[in-house]
Amino acid sequence: MVTQKKEGAVERTVDFLFKEENNRYILLLFVIGLVLRLFISLRIPFGADEMGYAVHSIGFIDSGKLQIHDQDGVWFFLSDLFMNLLGVNVLGLRFLAVLFGSLSIILIYLVGKEVFDKQVALIAAFLLTVSSYSILISIGSMDVPMAFFSLFSMYFLILFFKTNSSKYFVFTWISLGIAIMIKQIALLFIPAFILFSLFYNKKNNNSWKISQLIYAALIIVLMVTPVLAYNHLLYKDKGLVDMQFSRFFGIAEEKYQDISATLKPFSLKTLLISHDGDIPGFLIALKFIYSFESLFISLFAVLGIFIVVSSKRQFKWLLFLSLLFPFIFLAGTSLLSNHFVFTAFFLSLFSAKGIDFLSDKFKEPGNKKRIIFIILILVIFSSAFQVYQYNNNGFFGKNEIAQMIDFKDEEIPDTSLVIVDSRIYRGRIAFMFWDRHYLETNYFQNLVQLQNEFPDNLEPYQTYFVEAVTDDSGWGSIKYQPEFNQTTEQIVDFFKQGGKLIKTINDSQGNPHFAVYWGYLDLPKGIQELADTTHSFFFYPLEYKPKEEVFDNYQLYTLPDTLLDKLAHIILYTEVILALLSIPFIFYLLFKKT
Repeated sequence: MVTQKKEGAVERTVDFLFKEENNRYILLLFVIGLVLRLFISLRIPFGADEMGYAVHSIGFIDSGKLQIHDQDGVWFFLSDLFMNLLGVNVLGLRFLAVLFGSLSIILIYLVGKEVFDKQVALIAAFLLTVSSYSILISIGSMDVPMAFFSLFSMYFLILFFKTNSSKYFVFTWISLGIAIMIKQIALLFIPAFILFSLFYNKKNNNSWKISQLIYAALIIVLMVTPVLAYNHLLYKDKGLVDMQFSRFFGIAEEKYQDISATLKPFSLKTLLISHDGDIPGFLIALKFIYSFESLFISLFAVLGIFIVVSSKRQFKWLLFLSLLFPFIFLAGTSLLSNHFVFTAFFLSLFSAKGIDFLSDKFKEPGNKKRIIFIILILVIFSSAFQVYQYNNNGFFGKNEIAQMIDFKDEEIPDTSLVIVDSRIYRGRIAFMFWDRHYLETNYFQNLVQLQNEFPDNLEPYQTYFVEAVTDDSGWGSIKYQPEFNQTTEQIVDFFKQGGKLIKTINDSQGNPHFAVYWGYLDLPKGIQELADTTHSFFFYPLEYKPKEEVFDNYQLYTLPDTLLDKLAHIILYTEVILALLSIPFIFYLLFKKT
């Protein structure tokens, strides 16, 4: 009698991981991905753009705005919603990226199952779970949610062509519309979808089916109505438009002149020759992938791309076009690492195909399982190394801003005055102390002058002073301003002598970053209200209050304008609701019977 050889721990583990119809495993990956992203999001350092998005999210819902000067409204509405639920802190700000980055694990499985097969889909889901690029961009920006809805729309487009069901056609363009209303980079997926639709219809139906594109265009126009209405009504009232309309149509350019250097058009020179005297843009973009993504995911993605190119899979061109159009455009104009996080989704798919192809070369089932297991372990260690390096040699804990917010919420009373070192980036100050009476040290001379002018109108105020121990927290340019640094140091010395050090907050490397001093100062009555009048950042007052100081609030003069404004708000709110409904819907798609 022949006895069957008992499988070892490796074989049993791989059998479990890649068991057919094991949707519970995908759910487990989602939970693991969520936990990883939650922990790392609290540690990731902040960039300047993220602070702008953070501050502009606060109070967005109550403001009644359709958008801000340079970004559409869906992300800001959702971000404000989650900060209302979780707190105006680092977790509340970054939870959108954490959530939709984790949901993308399920989505990549669904896409992989339709384009390839269940085993490749499972491997892709695992790779995205531990993708260092996806994890490290769990920040307060639009890129991860935008990429999620763009990928969602691609999934629905695949289902539409497979089933010819009109509901999937509508879902495709509604999902892409939400992606655009989160961040306009999603517009770059439109030419990919159009070209593939024309190719697919001509090949399989011997017709271009132009009517499909017309219907798609109508849906997209409807979805971006809030943007169109905002610009129409703002221009009609004040002769202004948002930054993107100003950039492309040359309207009211003087309004955005201070940031014009950041608004670079697409350039083949930037893409292929040099970006600001540096290497070509496409090499910088590839460098982002090299710096952020697991080396093994990238290497197997290269193999997978060659395998997919040589295959006869009908949706391969949809994958390639959806990857290349945004990549090429962004590499020729907007070179920021967070803009390229969408590549992590495609790299996971291609890498999974590469791993599957390599494992097929081992004929013995046991050897095939072992090679998959070994590769996945290598991916885990490679991703962990990338995260460890980027986060200043650490995984867990909180960055200095998260710690400062915790301290403020627990220890600094609402009634006190907070004076903050101006060597801390203004966006950081506004985000950390938005709900306190704070005053930057730039205004300290004005404060002294008020004391001298009204010596009989003074009263003691409980005062907290926050010092930038590093001399530069977020600006990156203080070393080029020695006079400013020296003046600020004199103010710091004043508070050190008259106050008591009550808290030192370290950065993620354990080095002192903020120092908090406490004491009482004799200050003019009403100083808190006066301090509140200084609360603004990057075009807007905090919480968009008072409304008369919000430069892009417009007046409605006619009934058609009023109706257009109401329609635009209804569409915006509907898009927010649909974005929230996508959360349970993705789980329904995972477990529904096919």
